[in-house]
Amino acid sequence: MRRTIFFCFIVAVTIAFIGCATTNQFIKLELGMTKKQVLYTIGDPDVARGSVRNKYDQLIEVWEYNRLVSNWSWDKKRMWVYFCDGHLAQWGEAGDWAREADRIYEIRYR
Repeated sequence: MRRTIFFCFIVAVTIAFIGCATTNQFIKLELGMTKKQVLYTIGDPDVARGSVRNKYDQLIEVWEYNRLVSNWSWDKKRMWVYFCDGHLAQWGEAGDWAREADRIYEIRYR
């Protein structure tokens, strides 16, 4: 009986840790990381959204990751990773960027 309870406890704790691992990958990111460091930290992107050289001669690249919210759900989050000249400049959910884009651009080039 005790062995069964202990085994169930171990299984529950393991599932909890695995469930948290799917959404916590992006917590490990730090601004200024190189693309190689990002690949090592969170893996290959699902989609390379695009790249462009802006009027300031900076190379801008955006990668997209589709990750499960948790192991108990089929819901996915679309996370975007934004590089400027090969270094991590921003990351977050795709929808978060629309309302901040003008403000961020204004602060960087004021």
